[in-house]
Amino acid sequence: MSARAIDIVPAAEGEAVGLPGWIYRDPEFFELEKELVFRQSWQIVCHLNDVPRSGDFHTFDFLGQGVVVIRGEDGQVRSFHNACRHRAARLLDGPKGRCGRRITCPYHAWTYGLDGRLLAVPQRDAYEGLEPERHGLAPLEQEIFMGFVFVRFAPGLPSVREMAAPYVHELEAYRLEELMPQGRVTLRPRAVNWKNVAD
Repeated sequence: MSARAIDIVPAAEGEAVGLPGWIYRDPEFFELEKELVFRQSWQIVCHLNDVPRSGDFHTFDFLGQGVVVIRGEDGQVRSFHNACRHRAARLLDGPKGRCGRRITCPYHAWTYGLDGRLLAVPQRDAYEGLEPERHGLAPLEQEIFMGFVFVRFAPGLPSVREMAAPYVHELEAYRLEELMPQGRVTLRPRAVNWKNVAD
């Protein structure tokens, strides 16, 4: 995929420079941004205290991708695509919840452990060549930094810790790892290009 070339016009001395207007509304350019900016960037999903007990989960939908962060029976927090490996049905609904000791697909009842392992497949004999160890939940690259869980869909930027290194000494005083949820988070989606917010 290629986007049309951006015309580079040298700015006159003292003149403000901005992006061309088409870049804010061009669907082809936005597809490139998804691939080259967002998939390689770290996205914050939740705080460790949003998933305090084994079986607690927190979901996140981003650019058509479903993510689930879940605390395992071993106490570890892991991030997976929120999709069954059989027919890609959404596994866990709602922004957060508790699924007990197993995740069972609502479509064909494939069942996964909290660590992502495929544990059970109804009519297992119908799936010749199925290798359960290769068909567990698809993990996402995850980093936990100061209590926050970040994921990304493709390699790209340095780690969150590396990028935040110049500010760690300022952040430490806030004891972010100790944060506790005090209520629900309300999102207010806006029909604007993400660069409008950054501008």
